[in-house]
Amino acid sequence: MLIACLLVLTGPAQAYADRQKKSEERSKSEERPRKQIVLYNLEFTLDETLDGKSSGARNFKMLMQEGETNRVRIGSKVLISGAESEPKFADLGLKFDCKLNERDGYVSIDGKLEHNYILPIKTDPLMILTFQAEIETAVLLDKATTIGVYDEAVPRRHYEIRVTVTKVK
Repeated sequence: MLIACLLVLTGPAQAYADRQKKSEERSKSEERPRKQIVLYNLEFTLDETLDGKSSGARNFKMLMQEGETNRVRIGSKVLISGAESEPKFADLGLKFDCKLNERDGYVSIDGKLEHNYILPIKTDPLMILTFQAEIETAVLLDKATTIGVYDEAVPRRHYEIRVTVTKVK
């Protein structure tokens, strides 16, 4: 009888001890060494010419943490349909997603750039120009680098994307 009582009393205690041990093991496995934060300044320039005339450079800068993704959205929604139909809108402006990592003396950059805008010359119907680029490249630190040159025949447009990456001290 005494043995039966001991077994009944120690059963829940043993189960509790087992749960505690598993919880501690899980906590230890979830603990990761803290990675040092590395920050970079990125300076992008998007130069565009339309029919040989400069449309002006678009510059944007961002402070990024290595291994993280930054997203930039600048723009407006513009009504593009007439009053007689259901309203339709177009997203105009700049969208940019970028992720970077440093390795082998280079900074690898993975990014997506989209730039939408209304043709500066009056047309009927309204013409919205779109430029999209997906970039996977590597650049040297502290050196302005052209990472893309794109030409379009009609209308004659020329794009050049440059980036300078510096490490924050």
